Amino acid sequence: MPIDYSRQFGKKIMTKGDKKRFINIESIVYIRREGYLTTLYLNTGVKVYEIKSLKEFDKELFGMGFFRIHKNTIVNGRYITEIGSMGKQKKVKLGEIELIVSKRRLKSFKDWIL
Repeated sequence: MPIDYSRQFGKKIMTKGDKKRFINIESIVYIRREGYLTTLYLNTGVKVYEIKSLKEFDKELFGMGFFRIHKNTIVNGRYITEIGSMGKQKKVKLGEIELIVSKRRLKSFKDWIL
């Protein structure tokens, strides 16, 4: 049964062994899957590693302003500063970070952002 994080007052619980770490959901800039690890990039510059699928993060965070722009990337809409093109590809900027929006997700991303 999935956990309802809305009752956690904007916090995300990350478990590592027998320790639990609480992360403010608003501090997550983007999430990227790299190999078997999922990395949460926080606005403080800290990276938090989790062994959890992006599909699980997508389900938990979609209604909270997050959107999956690529098979390996979820972005927090609050941090998007610019949307543009790079050749035939669309990109989003999160401050200085540029990420590619996949062709498959482009239409739904445009619908979501506008």
